[in-house]
Amino acid sequence: MTTQANHLEILSVTAQGQRTVWTRIGTAFPTKDGKGYRPNPRCAGARVVNSARFDDDSCLGAKMSLELSPAGVLQREIEQAKRIVIGTHLNPDGDALGSALAMSHYLEGIHKEHALVCHHPAPRNLEFLPGIERVQQSAEGEFDLGIILDLDAYDRLGDTAPLFDRCPRTIVIDHHVPIQKPGDVRIIDTTAAATALILGRLFREMGAEFTPAISTCLLTGIVTDTGSFRYRNTSAEALSLSAFLLEHGGDINKVSEEIFQRKPLGGTRLLGHMLDTMRLAAENRIAYGVLTQADFADTGALDQDTEGFVNEMLFIDTVQIAALLREVSEGTIRCSIRSRNHLDVAAVARIFGGGGHKNAAGCTFYTSVPDAETQLVKELQRCLAFS
Repeated sequence: MTTQANHLEILSVTAQGQRTVWTRIGTAFPTKDGKGYRPNPRCAGARVVNSARFDDDSCLGAKMSLELSPAGVLQREIEQAKRIVIGTHLNPDGDALGSALAMSHYLEGIHKEHALVCHHPAPRNLEFLPGIERVQQSAEGEFDLGIILDLDAYDRLGDTAPLFDRCPRTIVIDHHVPIQKPGDVRIIDTTAAATALILGRLFREMGAEFTPAISTCLLTGIVTDTGSFRYRNTSAEALSLSAFLLEHGGDINKVSEEIFQRKPLGGTRLLGHMLDTMRLAAENRIAYGVLTQADFADTGALDQDTEGFVNEMLFIDTVQIAALLREVSEGTIRCSIRSRNHLDVAAVARIFGGGGHKNAAGCTFYTSVPDAETQLVKELQRCLAFS
């Protein structure tokens, strides 16, 4: 898998859909009238056609030009490939699996041989997704194109990484601030509410058929990452695309019921325990929970059942940062962090090797529970003090 190849990045999108397109080899900007793009003035000789173009590593003397939009680049790569492998990050959520399965359904519709792999199997609340049985932990044979959805760091591919290592070409489509930059083609929009939103946008530009299966999968990604349209990342585009997906057979009732309205008994008991033992700091502006292996054993809950727990603490009116530490095995503690307004918890997560979005991030500690708690609370307090 190439990690330092020439690649295309979309880093921001205005409400009108104009794009600023960045790549490792230069930049381009939307024109004032919104009808085209102009090259970075430092890039002498660069030109922009359709959705993007740019030249040069440091904008000094490159001669490269590509007259294709991001959707055109994706379509060309897919058309040229004979066998494709789709992947996403470990511990997949609704955006990860929704996007990956939407891509699988699209490739099936154009009769492209492909496989879909993920380090972990689907969590229980996503088993309703159309085509979920396609998600495997490994795949046989070789592939000439890898398409990776919702990935900000290469190591989050887990055990599936070797499959993508062997691919001559890889594409990454994502909406996170990147920790690493794997891929030969990178379509990244950090302002998008979900990777599924970016993929839906690309499919529309490609003239793809939006079947009920594709629509439901994409809708799952958007609904999940916007918290059913309650989070601050909910945009006009997220709402308008969701309406489009509903018109094309997306089952929002099924999505909402399975993700937000159906919880196992063990998970509900564990939530009660977490709220009962929740800790507060910084004059009740920080709330955090700690769940040990014993807590999971006592309630019969699984780690996947803790989806959304951290948000329950953020609902407290005084709380500005909430975090949840879960001991998944001895010496391994997963952490989810959420914040309000301007507080950048992704910066906190990056200190511990994690990442995410400004208001929603995560990381993993490889230490004892008390040590992880001490380290985390210290940095959360710093985040409050210096923001």
